[in-house]
Amino acid sequence: MLDAVVDSGNGGVLLICGAVGIGKTVAVAEWAGRQAPRTHHDTRVAWVTIRDQTSLWPELRSCLGSSGPGTGQPAAGVGEAEAVIAALADDSTPTVLVLDDAHLITDPLALAGLEYFLQYAPPTVTTVLCARFEPPIRWHLLELHSRLTRWSAPDLALVPEEAAGLCAEHDCDLDQHSLRTLMSLTEGWAALVRIAAIYLAAHDGDHRDALTALARPPHAFTDLLVGELIDTLSPALRQFLTCTSIPEEFTEELADAMVGSGSAHRLYELDRINFPMTSTTRGGKVWHTYHPMLRAYFLAEANRLGADLCADLRLRAARQLMSAGELRAALPHLLTVADHRPLAGFLAEHALALVFAGDGEALFDALAETAPDVLADPYLRLLQVTDALLHGDSGSAQAYRDTARLLADDDPHSLAGPYRLEALTTAVDAELAVATGSAAEAGTFPDRMPPADRPDLDGYLAVTTGTALALRGELARGEERLRIALTRTRSRCHPRLRLIAVTRLAVTAGLAGSITTMRQRAERACAIARDHDLLDLPETVHATALEAYGAYLQGTEPQPGHIRILCAEHIRRDGTPGPVAGWLPHVVGSLLDCHHSADRGAAAERLRRSIGRLLDADPPPALSGGLLSSAVWALLSAGENVTAQQLTERARTVLGRTPDTVLSGAALTAVTGNHHGVVLQVEPLLTATPGLHPVTQLTGWLLFARAHHQLGNDTKTREAVDNGLCIAATHRIARPFFDVPGTVELLDYYAGCFGHRSAFADTVRAGHQRRRVDHPALTATELTILRQLPSGRTTQHIADDLGVSINTVKTHMRGIYAKLGTGSRMEALQEARRTGLL
Repeated sequence: MLDAVVDSGNGGVLLICGAVGIGKTVAVAEWAGRQAPRTHHDTRVAWVTIRDQTSLWPELRSCLGSSGPGTGQPAAGVGEAEAVIAALADDSTPTVLVLDDAHLITDPLALAGLEYFLQYAPPTVTTVLCARFEPPIRWHLLELHSRLTRWSAPDLALVPEEAAGLCAEHDCDLDQHSLRTLMSLTEGWAALVRIAAIYLAAHDGDHRDALTALARPPHAFTDLLVGELIDTLSPALRQFLTCTSIPEEFTEELADAMVGSGSAHRLYELDRINFPMTSTTRGGKVWHTYHPMLRAYFLAEANRLGADLCADLRLRAARQLMSAGELRAALPHLLTVADHRPLAGFLAEHALALVFAGDGEALFDALAETAPDVLADPYLRLLQVTDALLHGDSGSAQAYRDTARLLADDDPHSLAGPYRLEALTTAVDAELAVATGSAAEAGTFPDRMPPADRPDLDGYLAVTTGTALALRGELARGEERLRIALTRTRSRCHPRLRLIAVTRLAVTAGLAGSITTMRQRAERACAIARDHDLLDLPETVHATALEAYGAYLQGTEPQPGHIRILCAEHIRRDGTPGPVAGWLPHVVGSLLDCHHSADRGAAAERLRRSIGRLLDADPPPALSGGLLSSAVWALLSAGENVTAQQLTERARTVLGRTPDTVLSGAALTAVTGNHHGVVLQVEPLLTATPGLHPVTQLTGWLLFARAHHQLGNDTKTREAVDNGLCIAATHRIARPFFDVPGTVELLDYYAGCFGHRSAFADTVRAGHQRRRVDHPALTATELTILRQLPSGRTTQHIADDLGVSINTVKTHMRGIYAKLGTGSRMEALQEARRTGLL
């Protein structure tokens, strides 16, 4: 990098600013001693270390081997600079001029001369200034001509490998954990790394214990920091640093709350002298952080001022952070205050928000360590139930609920007050009933829930009770309650709660059979997740599953990445691997994968495993929306007839006789060609089962239509197709037409007879055609034989079933292979499935 500045040839200036011991002088000296002779062997290096401002120009002339001004008398400031520039202009030798400790130049005349020299030095001269902070000259004049390069402490900080090498020089070999700790303490500040290496080498025991001790700076560190940096500060700045070291990071507003007004001026002063601190922008505000070792020093200074003053500063910090919405940062300050009353008030107002922000586990661990008496409150135990449910851990949730019940029996008083405690109790019990599959047995919920005077708690109460109502069949009340939740979560609530509310509304629409509404709401939930960076949450995966399954039912392709998101697995809180959001979204992802994977056999096995794990759940899932029968059709289309049979039998054993298990059995019957059997299975379902889901109804009518078509009952066929198309057009459902063999051909057969539903019928036919390619059309006999191939029956068996000779079947199979461009039965099956023929 320094080579690049020297090679620019435009009189470049390199300004290196950083605290003592950061490596400014070492970096330039190492370049001058090793790099310059090799890569710039014709370059002259002139080095001047500033000690006395009056000797700057004489020392510089001496290094350059030039005389003074023509008058024989040294001129002040600009005159001296002009003389040096003139001498350098007469010498074409490339020159690197190093001014070390340039921050000591404070005399106005000397600064004016330095500014003049930097601006008008010949192009052959590169100037390097090493300083603890910038000398007060007009640097923008150089920046306007692209001649100024700046290095700061981060540019010179040691990387972990360099820090490890420096420690090794002192016979101190650190493991990766210790090295990370060292880097977090020193941030690569070279002098501190070397002091730490010496300190660690002197403590031959456990390096981790020694590094823990370093967090409270020993004398070797404080001597350097105090002697070279802190002693130069004014008393006002030292007081400011002492108070603002209490929080790990702070804004100007937070600093004003802790020390009074004037923080902007103090921060400007610290920036001007290049004090080691980092500034980052977050949430539209600038947050400042001191170097860890410096903060540790000033934090120790604050502690020496007394416990009362420290407690006051921490309470001020907590109040300002709470007002700024930084709840996570406010909590540690309240935990360290001996009086727990401010902590209890904070938790009553904000603990639920922390849980929804994903900080529940850290919150409860911190309370268990520092304030176990507060954690014993029934309200907080109920919040532990909520946190466990958000992580899908219903077992722990039930245990926390039992504990909360015992605590409430012993002492009904709570830090949150009776109304909030009652609201949270109702919400937790409703959500626990949903998680354990006992929503039908949950208690009654009044039409109007009493407000708890907290938008997040009110919203959570409406979400949980609305979900419980919907899952036990009270869809209208559940929908109404969830809409109330959506209204309440618009105000000062964590976006995760809003995400949950919209996702549950999508679930309710799906249960009601409103597939389009389900998709729209799920898309809205996913948009909330994207806007607030909540993509890894289980609720987002659930919303993605609803959106993807809705698209699947309506015959459109899944969005890129949906299958990966739904099939992703992770390590759960109990240490076991599993899907991110339970097995239900995983089944949806596996179903989509079964239709789009290049290896459909492996995809079918993943689908079998996924839905098998779902059926093994306790309690078993309330499968609806045709998901089970869709999985069976997907397995059949992949040629996994035995797997489909096993899955159907397993589902019937676990779930009993449900519409979905009946349709799954009818699909297996249809594949065998037993059309009378299909009618016997489906007809009672269609005529005697009220409130069937639209997907179930449509699939049933299509199976019924195909069976009667095969049996030659045209009237029944036409009636069934009309009934099915009416349902399909109302809800924009297309997938069952693609699943049930031959039903798109029935749309072709009755084309033009569907009245105002003809447009949707044409849409279904077009969607089915897109799944095909332009193969030469197969004859009716070739299609019949093709559909026999997945069964695994031999050519002789197929010939016997069709009542023709084996040679006739072989002839037709050769025709199938030729038209599909394949050379074997397996290849023909794969191509037929890929293009929609099967």
